[in-house]
Amino acid sequence: MTEYANTNKEVVLSIKDLVVKFSLRGRILKAIREISLDLYRGESLAIVGESGSGKSVFTKTFNGMLDSNGFIEQGSITYNGMDLTKFKKEKDWLQIRGGEIAMVFQDPMTSLNPLKTIGTQICEAILLHNKDVTPQQAKQKAVEYIADVGIEEPLRRSNQFPHEFSGGMRQRIVIAIAMACNPKILICDEPTTALDVTIQAQILGLLKDLKDKYNLTIVYITHDLGVVAAVADRVAVMYAGDIVEIGEVREVFYNAQHPYTWALLSSLPQLGVKGEKLFAIRGTPPNLFQEVRGDAFAPRNPNALKIDFVERPPYFPVPGSSTHKARTWLLDPRAPKVEPPSAIKAIGGDYNAL
Repeated sequence: MTEYANTNKEVVLSIKDLVVKFSLRGRILKAIREISLDLYRGESLAIVGESGSGKSVFTKTFNGMLDSNGFIEQGSITYNGMDLTKFKKEKDWLQIRGGEIAMVFQDPMTSLNPLKTIGTQICEAILLHNKDVTPQQAKQKAVEYIADVGIEEPLRRSNQFPHEFSGGMRQRIVIAIAMACNPKILICDEPTTALDVTIQAQILGLLKDLKDKYNLTIVYITHDLGVVAAVADRVAVMYAGDIVEIGEVREVFYNAQHPYTWALLSSLPQLGVKGEKLFAIRGTPPNLFQEVRGDAFAPRNPNALKIDFVERPPYFPVPGSSTHKARTWLLDPRAPKVEPPSAIKAIGGDYNAL
């Protein structure tokens, strides 16, 4: 089922019925299971879920960064009239990667060359994607980008090496390199996980400022619902290679519908009640080497219905919203009324307190 239409926003990237598989030790693993999603220009979308839910794999298909044993079996990824699933050669992806869709990873030291100065590395990105820029102009632009990400004394800093920067500053430089490519979409894969809380807030604030300044579409991959509350316009909840719930951030925090979303929200330490144990999701995700039957979360869901073990639920629109939907049989008019956990009620929708 495709994304609900939003006539007020421009679709910049459209994914339809995407299936991604991996060949591992002679077996096939189905990592992404028929996902459809539209990204809108200028929005921030957060993709959340447990480790192994498929968040990073899903977004790597946008710029051809799947591991060599991974492949797209079906579906389309449409960008600027091109179906990116048809790209087979590295030279095809070079017109997309960086210049159109850029990526910021969790550990900046894996993205920076320790043997080259910061300025040189930013210049390389500028020259690669701007053929009409001279090396001298690129040096000047590199200094401007360093200043743009909030680093003082940008000219002096441009002549330094990565080891001379703190972790937060290195992450700012990685963002500067990504921005030097003038992308339309910026994918941030756990961009603040390795940083302390104060620096996290600074980096998230920087990304919000850059989004507004350059009208970027930003996709955040995270397991931290506090990050979601701080930066996202919309939230997509992923489980076992599927988006099980999607909606505007207030809708998902105020009015979560899927039992897996309830479980994620209940797991927040901020929701713990004094004297009671913190909530933990029992069980483990399904084995994706095998075909998933019914609702993938059913074995871990204490409120699962009989049909959850038999038939995969379609997306149901959440009453009163044109942007919120969830893949759960609980939204079927015939389903019994199941109340969310008490911890979800206790939050009262106050996600700003996270």
